[in-house]
Amino acid sequence: MTLPPLTVAFVCDPGMILPTLRAMDAVLRHAVHGARVLFAGVSLTPQMWDWVAQVAANHPAARVRSEVMPPEWLAGRYNQKSFITTTALGRLFLPRLTGGRVLYLDGDILVQGDVTAAAGLDLRGNPLAGVRDFQIMKKISRGRPSAGRDRQAAIMPAGFVLADYVNSGVLLMDNDRIRATPGLVERMEDTAAVQSYPLFDQDHINVVFRDRITHLDPVWNASWGRAVMQRGHQAGLPMTGAARRALIVHFHGPHKPWKPVRLSSLSRNARAVWQYRRDMALFRRRYPGIPGFLPQ
Repeated sequence: MTLPPLTVAFVCDPGMILPTLRAMDAVLRHAVHGARVLFAGVSLTPQMWDWVAQVAANHPAARVRSEVMPPEWLAGRYNQKSFITTTALGRLFLPRLTGGRVLYLDGDILVQGDVTAAAGLDLRGNPLAGVRDFQIMKKISRGRPSAGRDRQAAIMPAGFVLADYVNSGVLLMDNDRIRATPGLVERMEDTAAVQSYPLFDQDHINVVFRDRITHLDPVWNASWGRAVMQRGHQAGLPMTGAARRALIVHFHGPHKPWKPVRLSSLSRNARAVWQYRRDMALFRRRYPGIPGFLPQ
């Protein structure tokens, strides 16, 4: 069976350039038959674009396309949560930049397998697929009232099923289907609507794609490497794309594994933090011309 072409997409600003480069390098290292990558940059310096080119050149079997994302697409929008940047809105504009099937990845991830396998996942006729959000499902699985759960329910439209809510750090998009659906691109790109949500584009995506999302197994977006726990939280709910181990570990939230180690990070999954930092060291050996940390 011939699989549809897959593009792995990143959207990056200067503050996330190094983690995102590490993520791109890992995607390309694990891609058995090479990969197509779209690297969209927001306000990157010429030196940073040179770093992107260095990583791409190290993978001759890959096809890496760099795009400057116009800052006016994101202008005038901000989020009160400091760890959610305006650049997060960039994923909403991916249907403008490329067609076909797209696997969007945040930069705060650890790639542990060949993510090009997403080309073969069954989207069941939907334009979008993602993994149910860890925090939401944790609250639901407890089976008792929760202030956080009630707050999220109040944000969403009436009748929205919270168990359908996905994390936006890893999204599998059928951009051809999105483009072909009347009004869908316009709703995606409505950044004024995004501004009203606490979780910014994540809440917006869940509203726009309500009842049109296929749910993936947590191996595609393992919250700090806790895929087994995530499966327990959503036992009995439909999901697709199971694998033997987590393909993508997502370090969501304000505390990142490349920053000074915190007890709160270790308590989530010390092994995942150690694996990420080991991958950081590997990247530095592979690319001595790219700094390990940006100057403060």
